[in-house]
Amino acid sequence: MNYYEHTYITVPELNEEGSNSIKEKIEEILKKNDSKIVKEENWGVRSLAYSIKKNYRGKYNNLYIEGNSKVIKELEKFERYDERIIKFLSMKIKKIPEEESGLTVTS
Repeated sequence: MNYYEHTYITVPELNEEGSNSIKEKIEEILKKNDSKIVKEENWGVRSLAYSIKKNYRGKYNNLYIEGNSKVIKELEKFERYDERIIKFLSMKIKKIPEEESGLTVTS
C-alpha cells in the first residue's frame, strides 16, 4: 500500500450536510478499493490565489490516504464531475506526518 496526501477545495457556501455527503462518497470510494483515510484535516474557508469557477474563496479539506493508485484515479474522477468541488490535488508521499499541519481549524 502507498500513502497519498489528497486536498480538495469545495465552494465556500457549502453547508454541513453537503460537506458530509462529499465525505461519505469519498469514504465509499475508498472502501470499494480497499483503502482508508488515515488522517484528516479541515483547513477552513480561505482566500484563493486566483478565481476558480468564479469563486474567490474555498473550503479546504486535507486527507491522508493509505491505498493504491487505482483509488486515487476513482477519487479524482468523482471530484472532477462534482460541481461542489472546485479544485483537488493528490500527491504520493513516503509517510504520514504525525504532527498537525498548522493550517487546521479548531472549532
